[in-house]
Amino acid sequence: MSSINAAASAAWPQYEATENRLQALFEPKHVAVIGATERPGAPAGVAFRNLIEAGFGANAVPVHPAAKTVFGTPAVSSLADYKGTIDCAIIGISADKVTQALADAAAAGARAAVVLASGFAETGADGRRLQQEFVETARRLNMAVCGPNCMGLANIARDIPLFSAESWKSAPKGRLAILSHSGSGVISLATSGRLGISQMVSAGNSAVCDMAEYLEYLAEDEATGAAALFMESIRDPRAFARAMERMHQSGKPVVAMRVGRSASGAAASAAHTGSLVSSDDAFLEFFRQTGVIVADDMDELIEISNLMSTLRRRPAKPGVGLINVSGGEIAHACDIAESLGLGFAKLDPSTAENLRSILPGFATVSNPLDATGAVFADPTLYPRCLSALAADPGIGILAVVQDAPTGLSDEGASNYALIAQQVADFSAGNDIPTVFISNLSSGLHPTARAPLEQSGVPSLNGTRAALKAVLAATKLAMPRAPLSQKQPRPLLQWVERLKTGVPLSEYETKQFLAAHGIAVTREVIATSAEEAAREATAIGFPVVLKVSSRDLPHKTEVGGVVLNLRSAEEVQSAYHRIMASVSRHAPDAVVEGILVQEMAGDKVEAIVGLARHDPFGLAVVVGSGGVLVELLQDVALSLPPLDLSAAQAQIGKTRLATLLAGYRGSARADEEALADLLVKVSDIAQAYEGLIAGLDLNPVAVMASGQGVRVLDALLFPAEAGQEEGE
Repeated sequence: MSSINAAASAAWPQYEATENRLQALFEPKHVAVIGATERPGAPAGVAFRNLIEAGFGANAVPVHPAAKTVFGTPAVSSLADYKGTIDCAIIGISADKVTQALADAAAAGARAAVVLASGFAETGADGRRLQQEFVETARRLNMAVCGPNCMGLANIARDIPLFSAESWKSAPKGRLAILSHSGSGVISLATSGRLGISQMVSAGNSAVCDMAEYLEYLAEDEATGAAALFMESIRDPRAFARAMERMHQSGKPVVAMRVGRSASGAAASAAHTGSLVSSDDAFLEFFRQTGVIVADDMDELIEISNLMSTLRRRPAKPGVGLINVSGGEIAHACDIAESLGLGFAKLDPSTAENLRSILPGFATVSNPLDATGAVFADPTLYPRCLSALAADPGIGILAVVQDAPTGLSDEGASNYALIAQQVADFSAGNDIPTVFISNLSSGLHPTARAPLEQSGVPSLNGTRAALKAVLAATKLAMPRAPLSQKQPRPLLQWVERLKTGVPLSEYETKQFLAAHGIAVTREVIATSAEEAAREATAIGFPVVLKVSSRDLPHKTEVGGVVLNLRSAEEVQSAYHRIMASVSRHAPDAVVEGILVQEMAGDKVEAIVGLARHDPFGLAVVVGSGGVLVELLQDVALSLPPLDLSAAQAQIGKTRLATLLAGYRGSARADEEALADLLVKVSDIAQAYEGLIAGLDLNPVAVMASGQGVRVLDALLFPAEAGQEEGE
């Protein structure tokens, strides 16, 4: 499991995900609606009417201070007057009355509640105070709470609507659960006409229960086969990772679309690494590690979720086979597939020979396969081609790409309906997963769509979204590698040093690195020109001189660095120039002296560092380094823990990997040593989480193969003084 920010998760209520608590929310038998009213458009009134129409009858009790009845059902003025017990309460009154309503509901036996009201943390300081009050009450009473500032949830599979809009009735039943921080998001998805729904949750502020706890329940929900998340954030990454493990164990894919990705969430930091990667990079890495399928927009979320929830069986192999009857449309599909990173399986020679015996002589046998228009003249060709592709040892899923626009006449669509029927018949008699794709987002003509719907063959719309769904399906054929569970231990003396919050100079940062097994340059602090010359002679020329000061993290900006000094005289002269320049540009800086440092020879320059991206904590960054680091923007991010394999994969995502491999005849650099450095930096992130704000190693000299790496410049940024790990 990835190392995450303990301080961030500690701010959110932690619960054991108990079956009974969530059952009371998703499967209540008796529900009270506090604030139920016949006033048109009132959320609590709509919620109560939904329950009555769903057949709850006497099992739904309206609570209203004055009304005798609500929609013909006898009301009680308060739950204290109610003689029965309830499992769950829908609370539709003002924010300032919610905490007392929770307590009243618990006294009546409720183990769960849905808080519809707004006016909480989304409104400012007063709202945050009200939200904290009711969260503390919910924690004390161990109640599961959906909301506040939400539309509620609906158990579509069991006809239990704790929902404040009528749209739940428009959601067709199926195997997909929708969890959304946005109320309109859940309604849009559930009523898209493209998805069959088991559960729909409008989570709102998620002050008590959030995505993680809902996923824990869904992992055991027999009605649910997959989940789609329309999300804004992750409150508790640890809990989310645990819930994803439960979903994977249950064989239930999770698809997520996160909104708000365009705003950079990088922590304000003097570190280069803090500005080179965004919070979205951290989210994507977290999703990759936990096995969440990522959708970039609503179309992708719908099509991927459609396939994940309707695919009858997982692909046994990751290879994709694609068939069409148009060379132009195949070329279009190939263009999109390449941009997505979706490859097609190379046909086995026996498969190619079989296809040549099936197709006319003018056909080109390849994958993707153009079956040509001959299939309309000979109805046996298409099924035989499907069978040949299905038998190929490298193909685990078949994608049939065929347009039949909705504007066609019924007669014009009949040829495509024949293909759809052949695909449906083929799928019924074969184990290989098969999906039918329309290049057009408008979808298939009803005549062509009907055989697919009747047989349960997934039908996807839009080339890009559909092929991304197929790509996601191929990942299901490849088990996720388990994450390392190691927990490196910190060194006590450095824990105490970092707790002070006092910035470290380059010299002290390198002492920290050396203490953790990281190779740094040979260097000495000199306090006079003569001493600098002596130390330079001892180290060996050429050398570098740098000002040493905790107050000057960017030394070049004050003229504090001189390179390639080749004699004692040059060193003494450079010493005086640096001191004079620093005095002019930063007269208040406290200068410890001048760092005399060995100069690396032939090398590839890399940047390695740690950047904080809450709620995940410290992330490991690697890329092309040196003075052009911001210009190049060539970095990749990973979340700890890293092993050598993961570190090498991270390097492989950058253009730096090309340089390390020996670009244009240069010697191959020691990529293995750089990967080892990333692992050690990852260990530092885990050991000192909560004590480090950021780490810059730039440049890191990657020497020739077998000669290792050396950190040439480094800065470690402690967290604020007094911030303890886990605070």
